[in-house]
Amino acid sequence: MMQPQALKYFAEVARSGSLRHASEVFDIVPSAISRQIAQLEQQLGGILFERSSRGMALTEAGRVLLEHVDDTDRRIGSLRRRLDDLSELRRGTIRLAVVEAVTNDFLPRTLARFAERHPGIEFHVSVCGTGDIAERLASNAAEVALAFNSPSRDDLLLRARIPQPLQLVCAPGHPLLAHRTLSMKQLDGVAAALPDRSFGIRRLIEQAEAAARVRLRVALESDSLQLIKNVVASTSLVSFMPPMTFTRELASGSLAAIDLQGPVFARASIDVLTARGHEISHAARRFLDFLVRAARRPD
Repeated sequence: MMQPQALKYFAEVARSGSLRHASEVFDIVPSAISRQIAQLEQQLGGILFERSSRGMALTEAGRVLLEHVDDTDRRIGSLRRRLDDLSELRRGTIRLAVVEAVTNDFLPRTLARFAERHPGIEFHVSVCGTGDIAERLASNAAEVALAFNSPSRDDLLLRARIPQPLQLVCAPGHPLLAHRTLSMKQLDGVAAALPDRSFGIRRLIEQAEAAARVRLRVALESDSLQLIKNVVASTSLVSFMPPMTFTRELASGSLAAIDLQGPVFARASIDVLTARGHEISHAARRFLDFLVRAARRPD
């Protein structure tokens, strides 16, 4: 097998036409360089130089090998520049899987702040249910995830948790706003717009129904939280969401919120996750650190 050092000797002799010059560059006796070149010729099965009293001149085979060496040097230089770019976060792609709940304000704000510091980083963001998120992490389709009440799995690592107790959301002026807090028993038979069962939110609602032995009247079911918010804002229907899902609507006055009583609602959270045993990119590691810091101060 051709050794990289032998190729360096060869290239220096090829460019200078002199064994002695190459020996001075590498601080090695000319005979040692000559032996390395002879071994290259034996391995390649061709003569690389025409030797004369005037020096070393490349044969056609030598010119082909020199082109290969020059091309390899260019590729290595390009690789080093790309690795430098990655290490300094001048470029890179980060694959995220997130629940819709974080797309209203928290995630866009976090992405914008990270992009201000690292404008060369690209993001690929998939919005899906918590169950799908776990599978995307496990299959390496995503490197970092934000899930709602993530399941306990041996192949997932919980990096941070953002408490997000579910609240009841409704239109301003809704009769239920006469209450400062509500229990699930007080909501028996209330008409609601709910996310479908791919959402962790829906599973918590059904757990609360079972615990209180009540039943909501599901007037609308959807896989879009944005649609649910729009419908609730313009009708008498209510829904249940974590606070970061409706921060903008609350600020604008298009939605109102009521605190909910009970341990099922209180334990809701947005979780920052990665897959156990999966190596993530340098850019993803840096964003994960940034995301964990943001999770500790979600406001």
